[in-house]
Amino acid sequence: MNTEQGSKTPPTIFIGRWTPKVLFSLKQRPYRHGQLRRQLGSISQRMLTRTLRNLESAGLIARHVTQSKAIAVEYSLTQLGRTIVAPLGGMCRWAKRYRRKLTAEMRLREAEIG
Repeated sequence: MNTEQGSKTPPTIFIGRWTPKVLFSLKQRPYRHGQLRRQLGSISQRMLTRTLRNLESAGLIARHVTQSKAIAVEYSLTQLGRTIVAPLGGMCRWAKRYRRKLTAEMRLREAEIG
């Protein structure tokens, strides 16, 4: 693999407010769409659907359809998806730790530009 080429491809799947939250929720157990939406709180149905589709296309979650009296769809982490939970947790801890400094830096940059 050409590492230079790989470094030019950003992991855009992780850009977004809801992606880490969905992954961390699914770390606990599989969820149905409605259960996951309640677990996350203020996410819209459209945004949750979009996030789930993106994560599924990236191979990080699996969509399981079961048929009994009614069709039930459940989402769970794939083996690949489980490997990203710890690194994302580290990034979240880092962001929490340096939130004030990051916010101050962003305000400083905005003041310089505007």
